[in-house]
Order: sequence, then C-alpha cells, then structure tokens
Amino acid sequence: MASAPLAGIRVVDLSRVFAMPFAASYLADMGAEVIKIDTCDTRFMDTTRILNGPYPDNEPGELYWEQGGTFQTLNRGKRSLTLDLRSEAAIEILKNLVRLSDVVMENFTPRVMQRFGLDYASLKSVKPNLIMVSNTGYGHSGPWSNFGAMASALEPTHGSGAFTGYLTPETNGQPASAEVPNKIGNSYTDFLASLTAQLAVLASLMHRARTGRGMWIDLAMYQVGVSFLGEGVLDYAFNKRRTRRMGNRDDGMAPHGCYPCHGEDEWAVIAVRNDAEWKSLCRVMEQPSLATEHRFGNTESRLRHQGELDDIVSRWTSTLGQYEVMESLQAVGVPAGPVLNAKGLLTDPHIKARGLFERVEHPPETGLGHRAYLGRGWKLSDSEVRMGGPAPILGEANEYVLGEVMGLDDAATRSLREAGAIGETAAGARVPEVPSLERQVELGWTVSYDPDFQRILRDSGQA
Repeated sequence: MASAPLAGIRVVDLSRVFAMPFAASYLADMGAEVIKIDTCDTRFMDTTRILNGPYPDNEPGELYWEQGGTFQTLNRGKRSLTLDLRSEAAIEILKNLVRLSDVVMENFTPRVMQRFGLDYASLKSVKPNLIMVSNTGYGHSGPWSNFGAMASALEPTHGSGAFTGYLTPETNGQPASAEVPNKIGNSYTDFLASLTAQLAVLASLMHRARTGRGMWIDLAMYQVGVSFLGEGVLDYAFNKRRTRRMGNRDDGMAPHGCYPCHGEDEWAVIAVRNDAEWKSLCRVMEQPSLATEHRFGNTESRLRHQGELDDIVSRWTSTLGQYEVMESLQAVGVPAGPVLNAKGLLTDPHIKARGLFERVEHPPETGLGHRAYLGRGWKLSDSEVRMGGPAPILGEANEYVLGEVMGLDDAATRSLREAGAIGETAAGARVPEVPSLERQVELGWTVSYDPDFQRILRDSGQA
C-alpha cells in the first residue's frame, strides 16, 4: 500500500474495546502501520478478543480469541505486540517503540496512564513531536474527568436520551412524547468518537508537517455527543423551549415516518417535504383526490392529522415490497428508502456495486478462511485505500517489532519471553459457552435467524 495516504506513518494502539480501536483500523486502511499493544493474560486482554462474538457458525473454537467478529472488524490490518505492562521491561520497550512512532492512541481514564508513566507529558519527553489521542468519557479536566464511561452512561450525560424516544397517543388522538428517554441503538457515541479521532489525527499530522510540533488530542466522548445535538440545545438557549421526543415524526414534514411493507418485518421510510411531493405520493398511491381534501391540503393540516395519514399510507405500503415503495416514490421525487436489516445490507445490490464489503483471508490456524468485512463509506480517486488484512493473531509481530523495528537481538527477545514480558499464547483461556441460536431466540437475545443464510450470501456474491 505504498500509494496509501498514511504510508510511512506508525501508530501505537494502546486502546481497547470500540471507539479508538475502530479509529486505528481506519488509519490502517489508509496505509498506516498500526501496532496493537496486546497482552497474553486473558484477565487483562481486550474484551473484544475474549468476550465478544459473533463466532463463525456460532461456535467458538480453541483459539476463540482469534475468531470473534467484533475484534476482527475493529482491528483489521493491524500488527500485534504482546506486552505485560506490569513489567518495567515492557514499559521501557513501549517507550522505545513510541520513540520510533508517530501516533499513540489510548482510551484509559487519566489516572491509569499517569500510574504507568505513559501520560502525554511522559511520552512527549520520549518523542517531542508525538501526536497522542487520549480518549476518555469526560476529558482530562473538570470534576468528572476521572469517571469511567461507556455508551449507556454517556448518552444520558450528553443529552441524547432527552431527544430520543417514541410517541404515545393522547385521548385527543394527537401523539405526545413518551415519558421514558430512550437509548440510541448500538453505542452511537463510540462511532462519533471514532470519526472525531480520525479527523483530529489527520489534522495533527498536517499541523506537524507544517510546524514540526506534535499534538495532544484530549477527546471527551460526552462532549462529542453534545456537539451533534445542535438545534435542540439552541432552541432551549434561545427560547427556553424544550424539544419533545418525536419518534419517527418531523415537525415540518407530513407524512413522515416508517411504514410496514409486504413481507416479514419489512419497512420503508417516507418523507414528504411539501405540497407538490404530497400530490405525487397521492398519485402513486392511486388516490389523487386525497391531495385536495381539507384535512390534507397543506402541510399544517397534514401535521394535525398525522395519525389518519399514517393509516392511509400504511395500507398502501403493506401491499408492496420495501424496494417497490422506494423505487416508485423516488421516481417521482419523493424521498423514500427501505429499512435494511443485517440481511438486507449484506444482499443489497447497491452496496455490492459500491464494494462496501471487503474480503480478507485469515491465517489457516484461525479456521476463519475468507470473510467479508465492512469497509468505508468513501473512496479516494487517486490513492490506494483498503483493508490490509485481518486482525492480527496474538503476538504475531513480536519478532518484527522487537527485532526489525527496535533492533533487539535474539538473546534479548528470548530473555523478555522467559520473563513473561512478551508471549504468543493466551494464558488462562477458557472457551466460552455460547447458547445455540434457537436458545438465543428463546431468551430474546436474537430476533430470529436464517439457517439458509450462507446460501443467500453466496447467491448475492458476498459470501
């Protein structure tokens, strides 16, 4: 990947779980050499290596820490150096590696990095022009700075729960906000923090190229969350007006919602922005007279009668497939799209044509073979950007990093291995028990599963 944008950049990835590992994987896609700092002790191992599937065919193997889909997605294209950071020798190795690197990424609370002597001030003394991302829940200053954080705790603190939720009908037929705030699906703040970190690293590399100076990126996840709320915060600041939770509705468009389609759990979204689009929708539904009814003649009237509108639109959409709804409305300029679940994403012809899923080949010992993983939502016209390979096997780069990069001889490496500072075998590993897919459905962990899905993937060209 010599033509990749970040070719020649070395990243030391100390991070765990999701946001920063995902950010570092994108840097690897862009050509950076990303060295993940692993450990051989399962008590301290990245939880996505040992606790998160999904496993192929729902069966974790003896090398289960090499097989989890979550770990593979978040760490594709990286190298693995195992260090026991309880060892002074390992800390010294890490600092020497930082001296030879460009970027460090970590997501521990401030006190952890200070305790190990790996905070920015300490590492800057080793590498003066270092770029370092410190991703925490609440930043390195302020009264909450030492609090731990994860998405379920972050979302309430950055306010998204106050804006996210369903609508419940009142006695007069007009819906009102439900009383209970809702969490956003999967850890949304992690994705925001990951994208923010990538932007900050790229900006800092440009800054260093101009000035020769490094940069400390103090990334507070809850602030990243607040920054995307926008108008709801401004409305209260300007008008002291509290924005209601609106479910799938919109304050300025009607009809606007998610409507059932023909088939099991299939849906399409429709957003009518003005009277012209409403007339187009009525023609497609073969009910042109609706466009002039007094209840629906303009946006204000339609907003007052959204319940009746939803019933009418739902009766029409329920007779069609979700792609039929999308294509018929897009053809007349009405915004609409299918609600794609995982199966829909994996078999969608547009996603296939765009090459969003990229195939990588895993080492034989993992038993994973060829697998397709989610790529990026963008392409570069004149530079090579792609997954450089699967997630690394535990410790696969020990010899490379210690020998080729750092110049240690075989005797020094052997001494580190004998002392337990490095290694390639997971100590204390126990193959996790994973309930059968049928049992997961019974427990409510899984909505459903398709036993013939591999054939469907093969037919769509994604297997």
